[in-house]
Amino acid sequence: MSVKGYNIIKKVIETKGEPVISMTTGGTPKGIFKLFVEDIQNGLDISNTTIMNLDEYVGPQDSVYTVRTFMYKNLYNLVNGEPKNIFLIDGEAQDTDKEIARYKEILNQFPRDIQLLGLGTNGHIGANEPGTPFDSTMFLAQHDESTIQSTMKEYGITREEAPTEMLTLGFAEILKAEKVLLIASGKHKAEAVKALLEGEITPDCPATALRNCDNAIVIIDEDAASLLEKDHKSYNSFL
Repeated sequence: MSVKGYNIIKKVIETKGEPVISMTTGGTPKGIFKLFVEDIQNGLDISNTTIMNLDEYVGPQDSVYTVRTFMYKNLYNLVNGEPKNIFLIDGEAQDTDKEIARYKEILNQFPRDIQLLGLGTNGHIGANEPGTPFDSTMFLAQHDESTIQSTMKEYGITREEAPTEMLTLGFAEILKAEKVLLIASGKHKAEAVKALLEGEITPDCPATALRNCDNAIVIIDEDAASLLEKDHKSYNSFL
């Protein structure tokens, strides 16, 4: 899964003059980040690449759970080469409306060639939790309890330490990328994958918004696919 996903990102970097990629964080994409770091250390040129992110937790920038911390720990601190631009959402911003406006302007100035996504156990993408309208734009989201529990498990923090809010791109921004790449792995994601690929297209499973797009690619491992009943070949651009 990681190799297939990374190869799509790598092709964008190698074929676009000034590629713009937007990453997600968490456990699932760590394999992609590892491959990315290895390639940069082996000569992959990212000097013309702009890297941005899907979302950011509301909390101190140096907290173990922040997107900023993840990006520096798993990418920026591990490579010698630097991308042309690094854009991060400020989760410490006192005026969230102003921060949203600032980041939206960056998105307008740097159209994304690819948007990487993970999949929440409840079907969320970014912090677009179940019930989020499919026409959502960048906003301050409240986490569902299942998302809070996943964050606690991923980063080894207590319920009191876990963030409960996140600045996130909405569906409008997510789906505007030239390519939207969702990856999912593990049996704990199997129910969400089944809902995504075989369930009703509904805000109750936010990721199903991707089924209305012809620019979306889904890559899953065998465990995540374990509950699927249909032949995957029946899904147009889904893998």
